[in-house]
Amino acid sequence: MLYWSIYAYLKNIIFYIGLIFYSFNAFGQDIHFSQINRAPFILNPSFTGAFSGNFRGTVNWKDQWRSVNNTFRTYAASGEFNFAKGRARKPTFYGIGFFASRDVAGDIEVGNTNVGVSFSSLFKISRNQRITVGAQSAVGSFGLNTQKMEWGSQYKGLNFDPTLINGEGVDYTTFQYLDMAVGIGYWYYQNDRNVKSRTPQDAKFGISVYHVNKPTYSYQADKSEKLPMKFVAHGAMLFSLNKPDLYWYPNVTAFIQGGQHQIVLGSLWKYMLNTGSRNTGNGADVAITGGLSTRITNVIDAIIPQVILDVQYFSFGLSYDINVSSLSKASNYRGGFELSIRFTNPDGYTHRNPFRRAVTI
Repeated sequence: MLYWSIYAYLKNIIFYIGLIFYSFNAFGQDIHFSQINRAPFILNPSFTGAFSGNFRGTVNWKDQWRSVNNTFRTYAASGEFNFAKGRARKPTFYGIGFFASRDVAGDIEVGNTNVGVSFSSLFKISRNQRITVGAQSAVGSFGLNTQKMEWGSQYKGLNFDPTLINGEGVDYTTFQYLDMAVGIGYWYYQNDRNVKSRTPQDAKFGISVYHVNKPTYSYQADKSEKLPMKFVAHGAMLFSLNKPDLYWYPNVTAFIQGGQHQIVLGSLWKYMLNTGSRNTGNGADVAITGGLSTRITNVIDAIIPQVILDVQYFSFGLSYDINVSSLSKASNYRGGFELSIRFTNPDGYTHRNPFRRAVTI
């Protein structure tokens, strides 16, 4: 019994130390969500406004490694508008979005805050196809709570004195930076009045580059540390199947930033429980979506079950990261909860917009 108690204690100590070093190694890495396609500002700015409706607002929340106190917490909110859709003779409409995010880690609250805007142009190349281009700009702020930091040089014997110099020679004052991103994509969107079985109802493919300007990201006086560019390649399709009201949504996203890379593979199934009238607008659309995603780094890092409930204009997403890498020996497979809430305002001009109220995720 004593052996196992010591083993469990040492295992937890090693786990905590590993998390601390991970948080500092992640200084130059971006925030991430498991429900990637429900956090548009981290995916591709060219798809800003690429949805059925004229306004979409999304809130995201993620809490990782809850078994360790005050570990990784991420919050975000975004809103997207599209305009100039109803111009019958003009093949292009536009999207504009805004977002804010906050990422906090550890007891000293190592955190990154970003506030930004994005703009896109969506060019029509056929009735159901568009090429999208977009750009994104953000102001970032990185810092930590120095009041919660303790250094060995600040101890007088057994007593801690925060007024003493820490001896590190580094100014931990919060710093700001300007960040830029660009993207291009392809969007296929089938008119929901003429859907053919086993053909995509919706398909999006794109490539984006974040931190194009490589902003300075360092406490050091020489400002030599730069935030490396992040490359994102993604694709997703929504298929209408033979069974009425059943849809399949396979998706893949790959991230490469500096020496880090990550691939997320997902497969979701959506079932329409109730469909409102397309002519009168009476009745509510109600649907449930469920499936699994897999996050892969050098190994399979996590299995992510998720479920989404759609009720008319509102959508609620819930997922959980189940850690299955070698770290699972310490984490006991516990990862983190993630919640997303989305509201989509429908278009007001049914006769001009063939994409009105088409099925989406």
